[in-house]
Amino acid sequence: MVVVNKYLYLACFIIFLSAVPFNCYPQFREAIRDSIHLFSGRLIDSQTGEPVQFVHIYNQTQSNAMISDTLGYFSIPVHLQDLLVATAIGYYNLPVYVSDSIFELNRFHTLKMIPRIYNIKEVNVSILGTYDQFKYKFLNLDVPNTDNRINPSVLNDIMAGIDTTGVVQPPGIMSPITAIYNLVSKEGKSLKKLKKIQEEEEFLKQIDYKYNNDILERITGLKGIELYEFISFCNFSRKYLLKASEYEITEKVLEKLSEYRKINPGAD
Repeated sequence: MVVVNKYLYLACFIIFLSAVPFNCYPQFREAIRDSIHLFSGRLIDSQTGEPVQFVHIYNQTQSNAMISDTLGYFSIPVHLQDLLVATAIGYYNLPVYVSDSIFELNRFHTLKMIPRIYNIKEVNVSILGTYDQFKYKFLNLDVPNTDNRINPSVLNDIMAGIDTTGVVQPPGIMSPITAIYNLVSKEGKSLKKLKKIQEEEEFLKQIDYKYNNDILERITGLKGIELYEFISFCNFSRKYLLKASEYEITEKVLEKLSEYRKINPGAD
């Protein structure tokens, strides 16, 4: 009898769905968009795969936050289209845009955080002491006689305490003939190409933690050729990508995505 009731309820539910007008589905979808969901995942180190513990996950759209556990697991309430930012000492900030594709296709998310190396300012330690001490030692230094004469102007600079280490340099380091040869020769052109490639690689390393294909795919839901076309459509300048924060870039990408979808309706 219980089994019969279950089948009866199922049949009634199917009949109810078939009776719902087609134009009601957008309203149903909008209701899902406005409802609160639980976004769950795990944060790991992108290089070692080890869990990143005690990460601060902040929902900038709803102004709520939580902290991951010792194994990197977390859960936080979200609405669709919310923007999350994961922050931890020793790692770059990780923005996560809760798009339709991310929320509907994956119930559990493994997010990779990129380690960050902090640049510490160097400390100069001089063994010469103060300038007055150095000047006294220099003036009282016994210098053996030499046949090489010192230019008077250089001697005056030394007495005035001016750095003269750049006055003398080995001859022939970069003669005019060598410079012209490098400009017209195949070797010179190859060196230019190599330098350009190295500069491009260095630039990509500097922005990889906040702007790369994986991040754009996660934000937009686009893949393959469509993602490549969207990147060309964005056409962000190097100066902007270097100076902008992860949050600013994510907001700009979402603006560009809205423009891109208007031009290309099939990108939804």
